[in-house]
Amino acid sequence: MKVNSKTTKSWFNCWSNKYDQTLGKISFHRDLLDLIASNSKVKDGDKILDVGCGTGLLSLRLLQKSDCAIIGVDYSKEMLDIFKDKIKKLKLHNKVSVGLIDANSLNFKKNTFDIVVSSVALHHLRDKLQVVRTIFRILKPGGIFIIGEIDMDSTGKHTDPQRLKRIVKALEQEWIPALQDAGVKAFSQMYDNGKKHIFNQGEYCLSFKQWADICKKAGFGPVSIRRVSRHKVFGVILAKKPVN
Repeated sequence: MKVNSKTTKSWFNCWSNKYDQTLGKISFHRDLLDLIASNSKVKDGDKILDVGCGTGLLSLRLLQKSDCAIIGVDYSKEMLDIFKDKIKKLKLHNKVSVGLIDANSLNFKKNTFDIVVSSVALHHLRDKLQVVRTIFRILKPGGIFIIGEIDMDSTGKHTDPQRLKRIVKALEQEWIPALQDAGVKAFSQMYDNGKKHIFNQGEYCLSFKQWADICKKAGFGPVSIRRVSRHKVFGVILAKKPVN
């Protein structure tokens, strides 16, 4: 099944007002954001790009850790409006700016950012290598790229029973915490998203190994994988741009 980017965008626009009350309240997602923030080693003065920033949950965690500057980009206007409201209420205009930009259109100058982060966003792209190569270009030498994701290989034929078992096994570790932490409505939302993973309807998840291979192919090295301690199907791919 083929789903275009406009359809994916509409899903997030519809979900934006529920995002913080569903995914934002689930333990695996909170732990994943904490893992990204801790592994970023962000320090005062760093310039950060948050790709697929959504409602700003990850950006705000990074701002709690240091006096950094963040640019957040997303292709959902509704999600960005929620983030903009947070920026206004928290008086963070001098620390955060946001833009309605697709991940395929990161037209920043070479060697611009110290850190690029992305949490459960890049799996929506079919051509991941192209975007990772762009991120490599806009990172400074020695800069860090951190991808927060679910370790789930959704490639293969939809008629393959082994593929279905593999995906459902991973999704169970998403669904159960959703039900326990945020209730039936959150579980219903995550269950609906799970079906999109199964049929690749705007969701094209990869295993951590596949992500690491893409990062290496784009020029990153070293590349490491670190998992959320309580929910090991979630974790980060930590890729460093060589200094030379």
